[in-house]
Amino acid sequence: MGSDEYKTVWTSRSRDEKKRWGGETHIGTLNTITAKILHIHAGESTSLKYYKNKSEVLFIRKGKITVDYDSEKYHHQDPEQRKLKNQIVHEGEVLYVQSSCPYRITAIEDSEIIEIGDSSNDKPVKIEEP
Repeated sequence: MGSDEYKTVWTSRSRDEKKRWGGETHIGTLNTITAKILHIHAGESTSLKYYKNKSEVLFIRKGKITVDYDSEKYHHQDPEQRKLKNQIVHEGEVLYVQSSCPYRITAIEDSEIIEIGDSSNDKPVKIEEP
């Protein structure tokens, strides 16, 4: 194996992106794994969305959130029959979101969420904006 074929280590810089609900700090991407920190202001909500391929692990680092969610069956139901479940998630808890499952996060308190996702090129499919 030639020297340019060995795995290595490198550094990078994070970048911040403002959002209407707060903002994101993009930490980085390695192959298809992405990491970022979501900063959501109290009373603000993300879009109701899902990803076709991306699954996520969301660690509530600070604050408290409400998550509205459903399974992938949501897409196969008559729109009149759809009813999202709702759960409060506290600081230190983890939320797992599989691909195709719709969800929306609302911050009860100013919140910081570490997000790790497995499909960096997957764009969200937005169902509803607040």
